[in-house]
Amino acid sequence: MGSFLWYLLVVRMIQGNFTIIYIGEVMDGVHGNYKFKMVREEGHGTFGEVHHIELYNVADHHCGSYAIKFLKNLDPESNDRLRRRFAREVAYQASCVHTNIANIYLCNLRVEQPWFIMDLAAANLSRDLSGGMSLKGKVSAFNMVLNGIKYMHDKGFLHRDIKPDNVLRFAGGVYKVSDFGLVKNLNKEMESEVLTQIFAGGMGTPYFMAPEAFEGVYTERSDIYSLGALMRHMKLTSEDEFDSVISKCTMNASRDRYVSVAALQEDFRRTVEGVIRD
Repeated sequence: MGSFLWYLLVVRMIQGNFTIIYIGEVMDGVHGNYKFKMVREEGHGTFGEVHHIELYNVADHHCGSYAIKFLKNLDPESNDRLRRRFAREVAYQASCVHTNIANIYLCNLRVEQPWFIMDLAAANLSRDLSGGMSLKGKVSAFNMVLNGIKYMHDKGFLHRDIKPDNVLRFAGGVYKVSDFGLVKNLNKEMESEVLTQIFAGGMGTPYFMAPEAFEGVYTERSDIYSLGALMRHMKLTSEDEFDSVISKCTMNASRDRYVSVAALQEDFRRTVEGVIRD
């Protein structure tokens, strides 16, 4: 794909135009500058589906294997709200240019089923954990998640759904935070109304949610709670040295948790140095 398309995406986002290149509906065939062939479904949820595609330009040059995520057709009553939510997801994720954030390259929000194209993941953290990971592998993966979430917080975004399924592994063993569907922009409080109308209760996955999140209260420290729950899920608790870090992340009162991801990173780094020695 290359930097040219990424440049187009960023410029259009700054201008407020979320449709970067009009490619057409999700189907095989020629669409504007590109065409893509649907290969297979990779996964689906309540509101969307992800498919593996092969992308080509109009000269039939193979650009590579990618993933396309598109919004499902739902009932007319909720369709408008879900389309706005999907547009927010695309805009926020595309604005996060970081090694440990999944990139978005192309999108079309004008068609009946809006979609975007991103890199194709080899697996997610959930699958890797089920297959068995070494302690070093877990530590490396969690460090990458910390890097991605810190970058988001620095930009004023809360993820609100940190869990293994939303951490994807790409070529070279690089893990990236993905799925911005529940992201909150701390600089735009009114945009939260879009999600509040869709989700009656707290947003997120219960096991990874901070106590206050069930009441609809989200801060950087609620994401930090989720990071602690992720460490626990990764069974880093088998090493006693990590227990204090997990405990501080997951304190019931948010004021007792780490004040920032940077503070968590520093404590985690010191702990790792005491556990893993070359």
